[in-house]
Amino acid sequence: MAEKSKVEKTGEEKAKAEVTQLARRWTKGVIEFGWTGIPNILIENQQRLELNSIQFNILVVLLKHWWEKSNHPFPSKKTIAEITGKDRSTVQRNIREMEARGLIAREKRSKASGGQDSNRYDLTPLVERLKQLAKEQKEIDKQREEEDGRRRRGKYK
Repeated sequence: MAEKSKVEKTGEEKAKAEVTQLARRWTKGVIEFGWTGIPNILIENQQRLELNSIQFNILVVLLKHWWEKSNHPFPSKKTIAEITGKDRSTVQRNIREMEARGLIAREKRSKASGGQDSNRYDLTPLVERLKQLAKEQKEIDKQREEEDGRRRRGKYK
């Protein structure tokens, strides 16, 4: 078996290195309670996504509970309300608004004994929207780079 180059790292090694960097920044005592990855494209495009601060915070809570791509998060509205410091009715209204804008999809869950369990929140629509925004941002960055190159070439001719 060929030896792995120093530059190549496995996914596990990259994850450990990332946690180490986070621990250096935040301290091990803080990171040991967990951390959540939030794409910058989401943070930077809150206005384009028409997210108010409550909706953004709700999404952060959903992201905290989303560990695997195919296993959508299902925190209860009570849990979301407790974490965000908002009433359940406020959480419910904001979730409905995000659903109406096509950012999330609610999937009803039932308890084995009958009755309703907490909803499952499919974030695939948000991911798809963020992929589109990332594509648009790449195009904007490419255009800016080309414009900068033209300015530099024009300056030195």
